[in-house]
Amino acid sequence: MYVRHQLGKATEDLAKQWFLSQPDYRHLESNFRCRWGEIDLIFEQRLDEGQNWELVFVEVRARSDGSWVSPLQSVDWKKQKRLKKTADYFLSRYEGPARSMRFDLIYREGSSWGHLPNLLLS
Repeated sequence: MYVRHQLGKATEDLAKQWFLSQPDYRHLESNFRCRWGEIDLIFEQRLDEGQNWELVFVEVRARSDGSWVSPLQSVDWKKQKRLKKTADYFLSRYEGPARSMRFDLIYREGSSWGHLPNLLLS
C-alpha cells in the first residue's frame, strides 16, 4: 500500500508541474476534499488574451505496467458521480473569473503518460 501511495503522490506532483509548465494555467487547489470526494488538482486556465477563464478539474491516475484496469477504466461511473458532486461543492464557494469548466484525466501507465482533456462525464 505504501508503494502505491508513493506512486500516486509522485504522479500528482509531476502532473501539477506539467500543467504549470503550460501557458496560462494558474493552480488553485491540490487534493480538494469535501464529504463527497476529492479532486486531485484544480486550475484556472486563461483561454485568450481577454478575461475568459476556464476551471480545469484534474483527475490523476497511476497504473503500473500490466495492470488489470486501465487508467480510463478506473474512472467508473461511481468515481464520476463523486467528482461531479465534489466539483459542484467547489463551484458553490468559487468566486474567481472562470465562467466555464472541464474535467481532464492525466495518467501514467508504467513509464508512459497520457492526457485526456475535456473528459466527458456521463
